[in-house]
Amino acid sequence: MKREELIFLLADESPVNKACRDALERGASFHIWDGTLGLVPAHNLARTYRVREVHTRERGIPTLGFVASVETLCALGDQPVRLGGVTQLDPPYYFQLFLAADASSVLACIGVDQQHQQRRI
Repeated sequence: MKREELIFLLADESPVNKACRDALERGASFHIWDGTLGLVPAHNLARTYRVREVHTRERGIPTLGFVASVETLCALGDQPVRLGGVTQLDPPYYFQLFLAADASSVLACIGVDQQHQQRRI
């Protein structure tokens, strides 16, 4: 997938999509997993990310779109979801992308502040 295509798929004006789109426009690196290895049933992801949401909230780690993304993944049930990610270095932020299996749309996006990682070192 080309950068411009991913930016287009993040057209929604939600705070997390806007932040991810802005990061891409400023040159953040990104990766969309190809093939069947990049596909995971949505309900499996919902369980994993529900636990991660609790973890980040309990530790006071700033996030964007976490609760809404988990709700979306729950609603998708067994539907396969393609994974992707966007890494912004300054300030450090990571966006976890959940795309349709054919990568034709972004179904959900989670943004996680990575500054806490630097403090732990």
